[in-house]
Amino acid sequence: MNFSKFFQEAEKQGLEQAQISYYLNKETRIKLFEGEIDSFDVMENFTIRASGIYQGKYGSTVADKPKDDIFPELVANIKRNASLSEEKSEVGIFPGSPKYVNKNVFCKDLAEESLSEKIANLKVLNQCIVGFDERIKKAYGPTYTESETTYRFANSFGLNLKRKYNFAYYTAGAIAEENGETKTFSDFVSYTGKGSVDFKAFGEEVAKKAVSKFTPLGLKSGKYPTVINKDIMGDFISYFLSSTIADEVQRHSSFLEGKLNERVVSRKLTIKELPLEKGPCFVNFDDEGVATKNKTIIDKGVLKTYLYNRSTALKDRVESTGNGSSEGGKIKTAVFFTRVKKGKKGFAEMIAPIQEGVYITEIAGLGTGMNAKSGNFSCQAEGYLIKDGRLDKPLNLITLSGNLLSMLKDVKDLDNASCDPLSSVDCPNVYIKKMSIGGE
Repeated sequence: MNFSKFFQEAEKQGLEQAQISYYLNKETRIKLFEGEIDSFDVMENFTIRASGIYQGKYGSTVADKPKDDIFPELVANIKRNASLSEEKSEVGIFPGSPKYVNKNVFCKDLAEESLSEKIANLKVLNQCIVGFDERIKKAYGPTYTESETTYRFANSFGLNLKRKYNFAYYTAGAIAEENGETKTFSDFVSYTGKGSVDFKAFGEEVAKKAVSKFTPLGLKSGKYPTVINKDIMGDFISYFLSSTIADEVQRHSSFLEGKLNERVVSRKLTIKELPLEKGPCFVNFDDEGVATKNKTIIDKGVLKTYLYNRSTALKDRVESTGNGSSEGGKIKTAVFFTRVKKGKKGFAEMIAPIQEGVYITEIAGLGTGMNAKSGNFSCQAEGYLIKDGRLDKPLNLITLSGNLLSMLKDVKDLDNASCDPLSSVDCPNVYIKKMSIGGE
């Protein structure tokens, strides 16, 4: 796509400033059913976003037609939408940052590996799940997903940026039956090419976790020392970080409003946003063209920064943190890849002091069970009893409830585990002093 033609059209129609970006994504998905290929889909998604300043006002538009002849229509839409605005643009189009960090995050080995090899991996995975235990009746949905994305960004100041990346992952689940009872478990693992995944180990772990759910125990309702699995804790951290977004703070809908440079959570917690870390989550510029940077959001429990786009930064008279994100033609704020600092202990050592507690491994309904403004939540959960410092029997369906901020203030320890590289939050397993567990 020739962006210069867009800028020529923008000038012709009287735009004072303009910018344009496109997002081209190709996704391949292969799914097995009973060991054979059930579906093979290749999908392409193209999105073009354009914006500009017309008569001092900001206008934007979104389209999904990858053709140069769409430029007159885009510019006309920008002018129309700008004319509908009641206020002059205070920030305008961003000229560009002094410097951008560039890294090659395109996985060549992944792109060059044949589809036949990727399908063979699926069949190995399927066999390892089904053959693990006689109680495993079926492997459900062994699926390979590969995504390749090109993102280009340019503006009338001469800024021209590009980012290309790809990633892939396998998902699989197991269905186990015993004495008329059915249990399931599913998981995913990222894939970067031949030899990057032990499919036998991954498949057997999925099957093992499914059969481990049989003969659950009842648990009396009460407050228990609670360990939260790293992936679930990552979801909780994501909700917490959404309250650091300046948009929410300025709308008075964040429980972190007015808490900058105050201790808001346990001293055990340090959380960094790392958009420049090399990997599948690498982001070197945001959707306004602002260069991103690694930053500490929580330092030993202290809130060090809110996250800004250019508009919210202007309101607080600070610089943008490079977190601008385009959604439906409007600029909002996004949180990029973050990491919670690990502890030094392994999982077994961390839970050793717990005489009776709960290990939460799965949770349902966090999206609807979480009050984003207050941080209160109540969700159904699954997990295991911790008894005499070790994992014991699985638990019947339980309810986990509490307040997000209070929970994070009560962090007692963190182990040294890591999440999958494709996770938006890399978090260890976390030990909370006590949480309310609803049981029998």
